Amino acid sequence: MNAPPLHVTFITSHHANKAMKKTWITFNLLALIFILSCNEEEKPSCPPPIGEMIAHVNDTIEWDFKHVYFSRWSEYVGSQESDSLINIDADFINAGCEFELSLDLRVIALTLNRQNLVKRIFGADHPSKLQPHSIFNTWNVDALTERFELYEGEPAWIQLSEITEEKVNGTFQGTYVYRPSTWRFWDLPDTLRFNKVPFEAVLFVPPVE
Repeated sequence: MNAPPLHVTFITSHHANKAMKKTWITFNLLALIFILSCNEEEKPSCPPPIGEMIAHVNDTIEWDFKHVYFSRWSEYVGSQESDSLINIDADFINAGCEFELSLDLRVIALTLNRQNLVKRIFGADHPSKLQPHSIFNTWNVDALTERFELYEGEPAWIQLSEITEEKVNGTFQGTYVYRPSTWRFWDLPDTLRFNKVPFEAVLFVPPVE
């Protein structure tokens, strides 16, 4: 059998090279379009920062709480006699606008005197409900994952240094111990020591609907 003409092989190879080159160009164009479309997607809309608390924990961890605010305790108990008491919340939200950590300081008097914090014992009639108390929680977006309770065996206190209608400044200290549960979500130490952490909490104003 005679071999096929040389020009047939040359044409087939030439067409194949052109097809491969076109496929490669198309692939790169599609990749570029995909990248540009991703860049054009809306970025997560994080709430604007309010207040500030940079916490150094266990001398190895630094958390920058950019959402630190306070509210009147009377809003929760419905008593005008409690207007001199506030709740302070410090929330940590990551770069993806996901809620991860919360530090709660409850029933704090508007005074410049140092106030000792106690462990909150949940129950309608437990006296800790009406005392300055604190708890630390971890979250997966809006689901509670771990609870760290205040350890009363080490100093735990809060002291306000400036009080206005719009903000309060101060310092707090406390050690929190992991409360065992059936599973853990975050890889954190069992004990978290917050040592003399300064903060500025801004009055929380509910958004207008």
